[in-house]
Amino acid sequence: MQGSRIYDFQLPSTPTNRRVLGHLHNPQVESSKRRWYCEKYHNSTIVEQGYVKIRETTPDYSLYFTQNLGDIFGDYQLIPLSQLTALGSEPVPASPVASVDPLVDRYCFPTLHNPAFYGNQVVGGFTGKVNEQEAGLYKTTARVPMFFVHQILKRYGELTGWRFEGAFMDSPAMQRLVFYNLYPLDEQTTLTYSNHLPEITMGGLLIELRKLFNLWLDFNVRRKICTIDFVDDVLAQPTLTNWSYKTGPAHLRIPDQHGRLELSYEIDGNDATMKPIPAVMDKYQTPENDEKAGGVLLPVKSRFSTLLTDPATGLATTSQTGFSVLNKDSKPVLSNRLLFYNGLVAGVPTATNAYAGQTLLWSGAGNLVDTHWRRFERFKGRTFPIRRNLYLSAADLARFTLRQKVHIQGVDYLISSLKTALGDDPILICEAELWRV
Repeated sequence: MQGSRIYDFQLPSTPTNRRVLGHLHNPQVESSKRRWYCEKYHNSTIVEQGYVKIRETTPDYSLYFTQNLGDIFGDYQLIPLSQLTALGSEPVPASPVASVDPLVDRYCFPTLHNPAFYGNQVVGGFTGKVNEQEAGLYKTTARVPMFFVHQILKRYGELTGWRFEGAFMDSPAMQRLVFYNLYPLDEQTTLTYSNHLPEITMGGLLIELRKLFNLWLDFNVRRKICTIDFVDDVLAQPTLTNWSYKTGPAHLRIPDQHGRLELSYEIDGNDATMKPIPAVMDKYQTPENDEKAGGVLLPVKSRFSTLLTDPATGLATTSQTGFSVLNKDSKPVLSNRLLFYNGLVAGVPTATNAYAGQTLLWSGAGNLVDTHWRRFERFKGRTFPIRRNLYLSAADLARFTLRQKVHIQGVDYLISSLKTALGDDPILICEAELWRV
């Protein structure tokens, strides 16, 4: 994820600057603070927030400004979720509830068809299903909790002081996303959340979800809010900003060669049902036609895939060995896959690749392309970048966000980058890269 960055700048060694920066020019002073919160102002108007870090002292100070997106989650930034025990634990539930509320409960126990779960081992009570019920109660074998994605986001936010919000978090379908995993509670007394999560950092998770659902990520480093929206919704919003009179006639137009999309996800090679790759899970490519002639494919590949659904039972189906103390030959198996929790279906707790007309597949009704990528695909097929100068005031910068569309001389644009030098002039000359909408 990219954030704002300012080239190195100098501060003189004045009493005020030395005090604010902790007298780091003095060799007798220990290094304690590594960054300082910073607000950028122009003509008494705040235009951006972030942090400054010191490059060197001579004793004048050489600093640079950054939004610090590579370190926003602090000590947890580089720890995979599968190793983050701080997410929590609890005693293994004696009688798990079959029907749960995704807005309240952190995990569920959906029934899946997986006859290979214990490999060649014969385990009493196991009939080929994970989280199977008998007489209304879960069997003690092959019980695998599956955590809701948005509940893990909330819990991670509690640990780091961040809050996740936006259309993705509010979507009834996305609130039902669960992490599929292969770690049962066999002979366990403690349910440790991290055991049932993928080996990926939170930053990596956000990026992979972005590549699957075409998400728009925005970070407010001061308020510690990560807004997660859908790009197609951003493209559909009205254009409310007109900068037609804030630019000159000269511009540079650059043809965009990547006019077509190639959308896919990594297929779990440990699952026998994925060999050969099912057609509904195979990659999607924007067809080449006369309008898109010569357009190069832009590959977007997510680490997260899903499971097939057994048409006979309506259950998610797979064929892969779990990681259990009851199976001496089993090894830790990491699986980056997602399912929708469907609740009770004919009395059976169910999680599949589909919910409310949406699926996690690349083809068929309600597929990912139609649901989350179609508007962006049309945008990508006809867009091109333009570089031109904009003449903006501090108020223009303060009110503007990169998710806004701007109207310039008869055309709507999204702005991918905006560069300027803050000075004494009330009007700033900004180098902008614009993408036609």
